[in-house]
Amino acid sequence: MGEKKMLDLNNLNHQLVVAALDGMVENDGLTPHAAFDVLGDIKRNNWHSLVEIKREVQSG
Repeated sequence: MGEKKMLDLNNLNHQLVVAALDGMVENDGLTPHAAFDVLGDIKRNNWHSLVEIKREVQSG
């Protein structure tokens, strides 16, 4: 499985996640707690799609 990945603010994809959380708080008026609740819902609703994408990438 390899080394656990951590936040890397030089990584554009990580920057986009942080910007989305910031936008939920600043623009949508959510509390930080509510923004993390939304993030959890996003994770739950996208898990299977991401697993399928990973399989397709690995199979070439």
